[in-house]
Amino acid sequence: MGILNLAKMDHKLRPTLAKILPASTFIKLYSATRPWFIKRLAEEELDTVDGHFYPIEVMGLKFRNDLGNAAGLDKDGSLLGFQYQLGAGFAVVGTVLNRPHTGNLFSAFGRKHNPWVPLPGSDSALNSLGLPSKGIDPVLDNIKYFQDQYHPKDFPIGFSIMGHPLDEGEAKFQGVLDCVKKAAKVADFIEINESCPNVKHKQKDMGELNNRLKLILEVAREQSNLPILVKLGQIHDMAGTLDALADAKVNGLVALNTQTNYEQFKENLTSSDYALLEKYTSEFNGGLSGAAIRSFARDKMKEARAYINKHALDLSLVHVGGIASPEDIVESRSFAELREWYSCFLSALASQDPRQIYQVMTEKK
Repeated sequence: MGILNLAKMDHKLRPTLAKILPASTFIKLYSATRPWFIKRLAEEELDTVDGHFYPIEVMGLKFRNDLGNAAGLDKDGSLLGFQYQLGAGFAVVGTVLNRPHTGNLFSAFGRKHNPWVPLPGSDSALNSLGLPSKGIDPVLDNIKYFQDQYHPKDFPIGFSIMGHPLDEGEAKFQGVLDCVKKAAKVADFIEINESCPNVKHKQKDMGELNNRLKLILEVAREQSNLPILVKLGQIHDMAGTLDALADAKVNGLVALNTQTNYEQFKENLTSSDYALLEKYTSEFNGGLSGAAIRSFARDKMKEARAYINKHALDLSLVHVGGIASPEDIVESRSFAELREWYSCFLSALASQDPRQIYQVMTEKK
């Protein structure tokens, strides 16, 4: 439990460090230590929690509970054992690319790092990681190792997939298809990531997205009949978006990812985090996640559920964005089948008994 005890100490010290350290130093500190922390989590040995707190079947898959870890936490599948031991209902690996990528880098303490910073007063975070990835092949190896070691039950594994940020046009889309072909042989479901704000990526208009998704499904179905979902950061045209997804015959929508309209969400942050927000976004832009976007994500997903029900669309919803409490879970169940968390999971990991996190979060009906 060494790294988790260290995380608890850090969680208590963060607000003070944010006050006494210059914002630039605080950002460098947490950007530099994040990879080390994730690596240590992957090495942590825990007694495996059963995890069957809220069994549910969605899209033909059995989940031991309805809360899993969102893409971004476990880039390469090395954390699957840790998540399974904690009792997570499922996990999403990635975002996975067809070949390695460093992501966005900046210099901190003499080395290059991907920018990330917690906002300790607001249970939120900012990231400009830029899709660092080891490529899909190491991910496949890590998943096979996990399955051989743990023989997981009712713990679906999803792949978040996106085109390589350094590619354009047809080459970029071909990279997606190459990943889908490989992932479909191993994954339980696939999330097509149309939401990352930290790379040069334009969400296509709904007609073009519809056509691309149909090709992706065609390739995936050649391997297996696994569910395909689409992850979005914004839903500007609710009717057009949901109609396009349903017409493409994808299985569901994952929403909402990190946000970049900082002024819209600033009122949800404590004033002690303003300096971090301003310093970080002025240098890196980046996506805001965690409690600050909770109400926005919730309301959008409620709107999506209302439209799906009204028009009898065959789409499942996976709610992500600011989920932090059992009460959030109970409310979310009224409009979404599954839930994912990331920023608030890290906060829970550092402030609660890790062996009880998923039980506390999901057993309340």
